[in-house]
Amino acid sequence: MEVDDKGHRHGNFPNYYSFHPPQNRLLILEQCGLMTHIRRGLFGFDDVDLGDGTKSTSSRNTKRPRLENVTSTAIEATCDSNAADCEDDNIYYCDLGCNEGDLTVAMASSLLKAAHNNEQVVRSLGLDIDPILIQRASDKFSHKGGGDDSEKKVMPVFKACNLCSDDEHNNACSSFFANARNTQHDAIPKELFSLTTIFSTTMWIHVHGGDDGLTKFLERACGWTKKYILIEPQHSSNYRKVNVRLRKMKRPEIDVTIERLKMRADIENEIERVVTGCGFRRVKLDLDAGEQGDDLRTSWNRTLQLYERTETRVEDYE
Repeated sequence: MEVDDKGHRHGNFPNYYSFHPPQNRLLILEQCGLMTHIRRGLFGFDDVDLGDGTKSTSSRNTKRPRLENVTSTAIEATCDSNAADCEDDNIYYCDLGCNEGDLTVAMASSLLKAAHNNEQVVRSLGLDIDPILIQRASDKFSHKGGGDDSEKKVMPVFKACNLCSDDEHNNACSSFFANARNTQHDAIPKELFSLTTIFSTTMWIHVHGGDDGLTKFLERACGWTKKYILIEPQHSSNYRKVNVRLRKMKRPEIDVTIERLKMRADIENEIERVVTGCGFRRVKLDLDAGEQGDDLRTSWNRTLQLYERTETRVEDYE
């Protein structure tokens, strides 16, 4: 890890959340209805006290997400097959490319506001390539018995991990569940994450792993996810900016050409193709014409893509 790159080679920007605070993304997710959809799927009800005097509620007047190209019968069948998710005491959440962990903890705290009872906790795993950022995250958020009850119910673990590596990614997830395993039931589904998020990380996986590396990374993320996966991909124009910044710093450049990275030309649709091929469907919003694009983009012009699993894998219950 080259300090001189200042985050422009791997995306491990220091002080990232000082210019992209977690609330920027959370506000969009709340306003467009995707966060409500996630809570409803994980906790089984809609009316959530957000802690600021307001409530997030799904009703006839609320923008309601739908699964693209899936009938209502299929949706109901999927919800029934995943009914156990709403009954689990713990929610397991993974943030891939977590930086210093601010957004990881903010997402977990937002999920926890929909908890049915005081016994439920959100166990979170944040993975990032930079051990310095991971240490900062652990120092800030790994509680050591202190804090109030709400802090104790957000239980984050942060690990340094090269997400381009199949072994490192799988071992990090396996060790997380080995340490957090719930042994109260004799037979439970294979331990998977209820929610996985990938915020502005796909480009860095792509430029270092190529088309094959990005595809395998997305397939691994899907394989570790039993319910929702939320992706914020960088669009094609961002790839060009990588070398602009490295060039200004007189650092070695990266080959980001479309000849090498063929998926780059239509990257958002290519990501959707891979994820939907893993048994997920894109969650769309029933909005007025022209409104959806604005609601699902961040202020820095990135889309937020939510996918929901529609196929229950037999191996999850072996």
